[in-house]
Amino acid sequence: MAISGSRPTSAAASVIQECKACQDLERGRMQAAAARDLSKVTDFNVLIARHRARRRVTS
Repeated sequence: MAISGSRPTSAAASVIQECKACQDLERGRMQAAAARDLSKVTDFNVLIARHRARRRVTS
């Protein structure tokens, strides 16, 4: 069963390539999805969204 939102879009992929924090968060989300821990996947989704929002404000 695929986890919705577990794959980055091409725009998100470019951010992931630029930022180590994004890579770490995405890696954690993928590990949580592989473990089928949907609560943790949701937590990582929130952390990723917050991180990217902060990057947009400061960039």
